[in-house]
Amino acid sequence: MLNGKKIRDIRVSLGYTTLDVQNLTKDTKFETSISKSYLEELERGDKKNPSLDKVLVISKVLGCKIDDLILSA
Repeated sequence: MLNGKKIRDIRVSLGYTTLDVQNLTKDTKFETSISKSYLEELERGDKKNPSLDKVLVISKVLGCKIDDLILSA
């Protein structure tokens, strides 16, 4: 399961707002975009299981591995 707190922590450490991430994912090099509201829902834990495509895009934008965004068992 995705860890919204980790996403937020990494995003904030990079100095990105949720709007920054939205704008970065609109780039045509990504297969899918992440809206500001969707990212906020992920970070709050309201959305639990996003598609692999969305997780991959988030990890690329944040410059981390997918494993860095997953809850530890």
